[in-house]
Amino acid sequence: MGAEASPWRHGTGIGEIASLWTNRRALWSLAVHDLRKTYAGTVGGALWTFLTPLIPLLIFSAIFAFALKLPLGGAPYIFGFAAAYVPWLLLSASIYGATGSLVEHHYLVKRVRFPVEIIPADAVLVHTVPHAFLLALVGAACLAGGYGSPLGLLLVPYFYLCLVAFTVSAGLLLSSVTVVVRDLQQALPSAMQVWFWLTPIAWAGAQLSPRGQTLLALNPASYIVSGYRHALMPKVFAAPTAYETATFWVISLGMLLVGSTCFRRLRAHFWDCL
Repeated sequence: MGAEASPWRHGTGIGEIASLWTNRRALWSLAVHDLRKTYAGTVGGALWTFLTPLIPLLIFSAIFAFALKLPLGGAPYIFGFAAAYVPWLLLSASIYGATGSLVEHHYLVKRVRFPVEIIPADAVLVHTVPHAFLLALVGAACLAGGYGSPLGLLLVPYFYLCLVAFTVSAGLLLSSVTVVVRDLQQALPSAMQVWFWLTPIAWAGAQLSPRGQTLLALNPASYIVSGYRHALMPKVFAAPTAYETATFWVISLGMLLVGSTCFRRLRAHFWDCL
């Protein structure tokens, strides 16, 4: 019975997700190792990891709020922008990290018994540390400004789970393709820039027409940042609709199916390409 179930599990991506739990200790050890490596030999390395994202946040807010005077909900621009920019930082950094993760950890890929399918998920754990700091900072500011709600913050873990689910699914696809096609890493920054502007971070999805909002739901990042924005500022921004929720999970599960299938088929080439 188990032999018959195994192909189905792996064919739907369930095997890769189950492996994250089964090998959770190895995944945690890998994340701790990468965190230590990132900050090794630097005095202010960890501090800069937390402070660097604040610089573009302040620059964007100054340009759009004071120079262009663009509207963003019913609150000061910096609040609405920060509430969406913080999850975008985690999403983009995790996808960047996952894309090159197999190449970076090639020494683990060539270990026969190491569960290589957990490596792309390492990036989201590593970048969750500065994310938690920035999230606490923005959440406290929204509460102090009167735009947040303690009950709204209870939604943050759900939208974080959404972010992790999509990132892990996309990471399986991108990391495996990158091993074979190294040019993907070079093209990714340009693609991420376009994706940033197509996502309601510097603007609000409510500004679009009904047809535009329907099309926007096809962007998984839109659901994540809009969800965070609502959780941090429920008095200003509405929650994602049932249609947007269903669309996000259909796309994420489809990405998991495609990513896991691609990962398994290209896995045979990892040894030769690395």
